Amino acid sequence: MSSKERIDVWISPEGAITLDAVGYTGSTCEEATRFLEESLGTVGRKQRTRDYYRRQKNQQQNPDTQTT
Repeated sequence: MSSKERIDVWISPEGAITLDAVGYTGSTCEEATRFLEESLGTVGRKQRTRDYYRRQKNQQQNPDTQTT
């Protein structure tokens, strides 16, 4: 995990928990927060940000191009 990636956790006075995966792109945010979601229980709602729909750096490269 780079220094730009973090997971912010907010807990409301009513006990509602909000997770925000900052600095992740694509499905890496879901991978990063999976352990918290599994530990905390039922997910009430997921809202994907525009970063979710951004391509990861390794996905932007042409898959037909080999690097050595």
